[in-house]
Amino acid sequence: MMGREQVDTDQNVECPSCQTILPYSNLNQHLDRCLTETSFGSEGGFASGHPSKSAPSTSRERLDAARPFAERMRPQSLEEFVGQDGIIHGPLKALLSQGRIPSMILWGPPGTGKTTLARILAKSVPSRASFKPGAPITPPHRFVELSATSAGTVEVKKVMDEALNRLQLTGQRTVLFIDEIQRFSRAQQDVFLPSVEKGQIILIAATTENPSFRLQGALLSRMRVFVLTKLSVDECHQVLKNALARESASTSAEDEIAYPHLDEEMLRWIATMADGDARTALSALELAITTVEAGASCEENLSRLKTALKRTWLQYDRTGDHHYDTISALHKSIRGSNPDAALYWLARMVCSGDDPLFIARRLIVAASEDCNTLEALQMATATYTACQVVGLPECGENLAQCVVFLAESPKSTRAYRGWKKAQSMVKGAYNYPVPLHIRNAPTKLMKDLSYGKEYRYEPSFAHPVHQEFFPPELKGTRFLSPPLEGEDDEDRSEEQAGCDSQGQGPRLSPRGGGGGGGGGENLHMKKEAGIGPGSCQRLFKLGARAVDLDLLEEWEREQNKGNPWVGRKSLMALIARSGRSREEDEGREDA
Repeated sequence: MMGREQVDTDQNVECPSCQTILPYSNLNQHLDRCLTETSFGSEGGFASGHPSKSAPSTSRERLDAARPFAERMRPQSLEEFVGQDGIIHGPLKALLSQGRIPSMILWGPPGTGKTTLARILAKSVPSRASFKPGAPITPPHRFVELSATSAGTVEVKKVMDEALNRLQLTGQRTVLFIDEIQRFSRAQQDVFLPSVEKGQIILIAATTENPSFRLQGALLSRMRVFVLTKLSVDECHQVLKNALARESASTSAEDEIAYPHLDEEMLRWIATMADGDARTALSALELAITTVEAGASCEENLSRLKTALKRTWLQYDRTGDHHYDTISALHKSIRGSNPDAALYWLARMVCSGDDPLFIARRLIVAASEDCNTLEALQMATATYTACQVVGLPECGENLAQCVVFLAESPKSTRAYRGWKKAQSMVKGAYNYPVPLHIRNAPTKLMKDLSYGKEYRYEPSFAHPVHQEFFPPELKGTRFLSPPLEGEDDEDRSEEQAGCDSQGQGPRLSPRGGGGGGGGGENLHMKKEAGIGPGSCQRLFKLGARAVDLDLLEEWEREQNKGNPWVGRKSLMALIARSGRSREEDEGREDA
């Protein structure tokens, strides 16, 4: 009896490549022919008129053909690299001219060329030994690429051991590229320290998150940080043109345009929608190559591509730098009374999918910190409730209403600054006991200990009464800036708002807008406050606030349509009065 069942050579089988039914005895011969023929059939080409490509015949070609389009279009030299001119033509160029590759961190958003740049650097510079006179020419640096998403410390240690052996035997250095290094914990990052410090490896790390927060401080101090910015629309457009020319050259004959239906308008639209991500732009170009029909008009092709892509890619991370940078821009736009800029940054956050409740919470902070009015706080808290009830996308209208209200409201940081001063004193000074007369006295024992004794209950008096609420050691302490005096509420509001339609403009207290620790603070202009001789002085110090006449003129020109600020006359009079007081004080000192 045979060890295995004998196969019937006359049995019909199906070809795994083309699904043709044929005798088993002819299968091997058929496979050799089937796998070497074009994968597009005898008629050749695409149904839509795209150029045909011969099927790969070697294992290397098959692996290359399986790579994504964006991977195949990676630049192979610094001359082909697009973007990051400040880095490529700056410090890196000087280092490469000396044959040196430093250990570095490439920090930037996705699709800016971090991995591509690391690969190019490794093969662009020979070993430093070849630059020494009389030394034998050594091969280029050995390049090893790992990803922190799949590799661990075991793989890293193995690479570092091999790097040390190669360095000792041949003098060849190893460039170790770690992609997404922020995925390593701080303990895992410590593995790199000895080898980097001794120069046994050249570590190039790529990260999309702020290395100050995600990387070990000791490792960060041993490496140079290069910040890669997202590509501009023109740079993305150039990436697309280069990729299209490269793809056309590999698929068309000489003097033949492979993709005439991909016009400049479509490339420009893809570059704009990619939002600075070259990988996203190339993926969209690949989709355009396969979905656009040569016989259709440009408008139809562009409409079809927009339908396929649906929406733009916004580079945004709800837990990273983009998140905090954008909310900072929104808050500062509100503080600067620019409702248009505030709406823009709000739209950036909402369209990127940020949490509307987080935005609403920050608006509550802005209402108290920068507006300091009951109406602003009520609007912000009502907006938070509306976001809870409505949700996205409709609650975006509630957020926009609140943002515009806060941006156009009069600004005052009087309570905020006073709160910070009080916090500073509590944290940095001695905490004195509460005076007895304002202590709580719910029991007889506490009353016997004089708790609450001699407390003057103000509502029981027909006239104002005085009592001290600070500990005796802090008597006379002031945290709040002096309020406006001698004006009714309406005039005071106009003075605070600067009398412009958007509530913009600095506020000026008749007493200098000063404030701070003691009630006897000198609000006169100091000798060093003015810069320049006599009337040429443009910078002044009035109490706790600064006066910069150049900045005031810029505000009048840019935001007040060239009209003088309503408080300019009072400001100049206050400066002149402070100057005269200073001269009198100096005269008394000289006498």
